Amino acid sequence: MNIRSKSWLVAFAASAFVYSQALAQDIATGLKQLDGNQACLAKETFEKLATSTPSAENQFYLGYYHLRTKQPDLAKEAFDKGLTADPKNPLNKVGIGAVALAKGDRTAAQTTFAEVLKSTKNKNVEVLQRISEAYTGYIVIDSLKPIYKTTDPAESIRLADLAVALMLKSGAKNQEVYMSKGDAFYLKGEAGPAVSAYEDAINANPSLGKAFAKIAKIYWGGRNLELAQTNFKKAIEVDPEYGPANKEYAELYFYVRQYKPASRYMDAYVEKLGVCATDDELLRSAQFNFVAEEFAKVNTKIAKVMSSGRTSDVLYRMQGWAAYKENQYDKAIQNLKKFIQQAPQKAIDNDYRYLGNAMLRISPADTAAAVAYLEKAAEIDTVDNGYKEIAAMYNGAKNYEKAIEYYEKVIKREKNPSLQDIVNLSLPLYNVANRIFPTGADSSALRQKKRDYFMKADELYKQMLERKPDYLYAHAQRAKANYYAYTREEAMANGLAIPLMENYVKLAEEDKAPMDEAKKANLKSFYQILGAYSVITLKDDAKAKEWFTKLITIDPGNKVADDFLNPKPETPAAPATPAKTPAKAPVKKA
Repeated sequence: MNIRSKSWLVAFAASAFVYSQALAQDIATGLKQLDGNQACLAKETFEKLATSTPSAENQFYLGYYHLRTKQPDLAKEAFDKGLTADPKNPLNKVGIGAVALAKGDRTAAQTTFAEVLKSTKNKNVEVLQRISEAYTGYIVIDSLKPIYKTTDPAESIRLADLAVALMLKSGAKNQEVYMSKGDAFYLKGEAGPAVSAYEDAINANPSLGKAFAKIAKIYWGGRNLELAQTNFKKAIEVDPEYGPANKEYAELYFYVRQYKPASRYMDAYVEKLGVCATDDELLRSAQFNFVAEEFAKVNTKIAKVMSSGRTSDVLYRMQGWAAYKENQYDKAIQNLKKFIQQAPQKAIDNDYRYLGNAMLRISPADTAAAVAYLEKAAEIDTVDNGYKEIAAMYNGAKNYEKAIEYYEKVIKREKNPSLQDIVNLSLPLYNVANRIFPTGADSSALRQKKRDYFMKADELYKQMLERKPDYLYAHAQRAKANYYAYTREEAMANGLAIPLMENYVKLAEEDKAPMDEAKKANLKSFYQILGAYSVITLKDDAKAKEWFTKLITIDPGNKVADDFLNPKPETPAAPATPAKTPAKAPVKKA
């Protein structure tokens, strides 16, 4: 071979090496785009490679793209072309098996995979990894669920372990082997081993953001939000361009009602998607902007979706939400009803909540229909107790019976009702009782109904005092409920409320807090009742004097106290005026 020939061969080898390096970089770029939810860019990358150089490898990755985007028929076309280009290339044969598995034909897949494994003698790490991955059904980051139903996690782990053993012998590193193994363990319901496998992937490639993100998702699923947050942060730190970490971190913040950071990370996700951001993704990010009260961003994103000429059911949601916040209730009702009608499966608590509240704010309000929507919101809201909103609405409208009904639902929903929850239920019970006036033919039944409401309220006051023994409000309410549950004559006779009033008086007089209007009103009422009880029932004027003296001290103009303490002397009857003696008629002289 002459020198010129040698030079040409060296140059050719060098150029081929550079080309193969560039090709590998393009494939790596496409895979990164695919993992980063930039499917439109990945498609462009892999189609360009397969068109410019229709090699077996390029056809495999085009088919792999189609397989990962739920297009198994297109994937098979690419794999077939790959086999035509190079029948000995094992990856396209793996692809054919993966398509069979995706279509639910487990037997055909197993047969194909067995042939490839036999031909490669179980010595090809990439073949082992791609089959292992196919058996997981391709776990996606947002749900940690496979996109295809036919899976075999046990076989996936077996093949991944074979690949790991080969890597340990050769010193090679392939983080995707560990990712497949982690996915398989998670599919089996074994979260601990899954995390360990993802950590092995990180050891192989410390900048593997998707591994940190999947670990974070597992911790989130186990409600360990602190470790979830730590791993999402790490995913973004080691791989700033891995968009899904931002999205899932945003969803975590949204879940814990921290809307500002949720909005920020979702904006970062959409920015990283770029031209691949779908209308639904734009509108989802607009929702995050909305709850963070970043309305300028909301309007910009809605306008962008509308300018595309496409209609989206979520678009109606955003228009409805925005209209509600801007007090445009008719527009809110129109859009939210349309959204719920078109996509009931997508409706969340706020869709029903805003619709119900908008319906309450128009005239005439269809309260029953509005409350039905608010109830639907309360049923599906796992964070806030929506029944509180309904109960408060009825209580504010003085529809106390309905308020009682929904405050009871509030208490039933709460695992550990708060003191305020108990107070809230007691208020309409007491008010309903006060509003009953036993008269007419039903007076006896009405008196019993009135008493029942007061006694139900009294049970709640007891619960309040169990939690807070020095709660003056509850002491006062117990005394009043037990007094007003009966007629004045009955209350004076049974004396049930008397020790409760005496106890309140003692606590209130010892209380160092300044005298407020509520305390003053209670003391005035109780002093008067205690004084009257001392006179009427106890026949104890000395005790009555004590109570009325206290009453006149805080209520100087009180006529009852004044009349008792300062009785007016009886006015003696005026003496009878004696009758005048009639004057004698003058005697006439004869």
